[in-house]
Amino acid sequence: DEFPQFWNVIKGDMSLVGPRPERQFYINQIAAIEPQFLELNSVRPGITSWGQVKYGYAENVEQMLQRMKYDLLYLKNISLAVDFKIMLYTILIIFKGKGK
Repeated sequence: DEFPQFWNVIKGDMSLVGPRPERQFYINQIAAIEPQFLELNSVRPGITSWGQVKYGYAENVEQMLQRMKYDLLYLKNISLAVDFKIMLYTILIIFKGKGK
């Protein structure tokens, strides 16, 4: 399922770590409620993110707003060390099978 995204990482369109991309339909709704969401577009989208690790999959706008808080925190503290921490958590979640 994530394999096409790895191709996008190789092409340079995506990063391993960064806020998960949303569909334009949801971006419009979220930005209308919380314009700060658009700050997530300042970096390349990622296969995994702090929001994905800490919150999990978001099914609706309300959940996306909750996950956004973690992604904005990531933007304020972006570093290679944080990226490695997120990748480690992602691997642990995959192996434990506890992802949402």
